[in-house]
Amino acid sequence: MNSPASASLTKTSVGIGQLVVSKDPAELLVAYGLGSCVGLAVFDPGPGVGGLVHVLLPESPNGKQGGTEPGRHADTAVDHLLERLAAIGAVRHRLIVKLAGGASVLGPANATRFKIGERNAEAITARLKAHGLRPHATALGGTVGRTLELHLGSGKTYVRTATSQASEL
Repeated sequence: MNSPASASLTKTSVGIGQLVVSKDPAELLVAYGLGSCVGLAVFDPGPGVGGLVHVLLPESPNGKQGGTEPGRHADTAVDHLLERLAAIGAVRHRLIVKLAGGASVLGPANATRFKIGERNAEAITARLKAHGLRPHATALGGTVGRTLELHLGSGKTYVRTATSQASEL
């Protein structure tokens, strides 16, 4: 089930490694299948602009600056998202930041060995802190995947699992 009033909105799917920003109040940004991936939703209520990035891994190989998919790695995704939002009118001190995902979905043996979800969440939080930002709300960890939605008309974010209703984050 979708979040309230999502049927009349234009849905834009934000896939793995993708980063989307918008100022269209009729747009709904959605990151599906956030297992160990983390969705980072950022909204500025002043001009009503927001963005969503679907982060796959905590750090880019060899310190690359994101290449063709700057949203793929936490160490480049946060910076690129904030730059793109500023370009369409966002102001850092007004930003509302929310995170979802970072689950341990690879099974118990891999969960303790790799901790990809946990490392993704930590890397994103560290980059946000470097920019003087902190999450206003999170739905991180656990063992189930999530979907994260950002409604640009209201700035509201919703999170759900495959077996749960959407709830506001």
